[in-house]
Amino acid sequence: MKHRLVTTVGLAGVLTVAAVSPALAAQSNVYAVKAKVTSAKGTKAKPAKATVKFGYTVGEKTGLQPAAVKRYTIGFAGMRSNGAKFAKGALVGQGTIDNFVYLSTDPSGKSAGFPCAKQLKIYNAGANKATISISGDAAKCGGVGTLPDIPAKFVPFKGGGTALQFDVPNNILHPIAGLTVAVRSVQSTLKNGFLTSVGYKGAKRPVAVTFLTEDGQTSTVKTTA
Repeated sequence: MKHRLVTTVGLAGVLTVAAVSPALAAQSNVYAVKAKVTSAKGTKAKPAKATVKFGYTVGEKTGLQPAAVKRYTIGFAGMRSNGAKFAKGALVGQGTIDNFVYLSTDPSGKSAGFPCAKQLKIYNAGANKATISISGDAAKCGGVGTLPDIPAKFVPFKGGGTALQFDVPNNILHPIAGLTVAVRSVQSTLKNGFLTSVGYKGAKRPVAVTFLTEDGQTSTVKTTA
């Protein structure tokens, strides 16, 4: 599928106030994470199919809009990617993203800005690889429609397991120079069997998400599934 970035005068109109918007102090993001894994416990010798649901919210400590996050690492203990057994291009996950677009010089979002609702789909791209597709009604995002695909990969998760990791390109974080797209919340489900359970210790499965912002702030939020 060919993807393109669609913009309209909705975005251009926001930029008309950029020249008079003062630059504010750097943001300090805060995060919350939740996850649910439905599966038998499984072992390395006999992995069990799993359905994985996860989500996170992004806020800012002082009430500003959040800084843009450029890298996400979403880790699950005792899990393994099963992409080698799925067809390339197979739909293996989907969900929703709520964003807020604001002037980079005014992270309060008060001088200008608008919400941006999108849908995400995750496609298998082979062993330990995936592709994230983001689309949605341009009228619900200031004229921005379908976005470029984001390549993702599965990397080892500390303590055992796997983590989905991806970098958001600059032309998504800043669809037009002078604008920043902040993710406010994500909800997603991975198809049963795309990740398999290979065992873990304890009554609940450890989950951790590491967020890396454009300005180098790293935060890891832990929870259990």
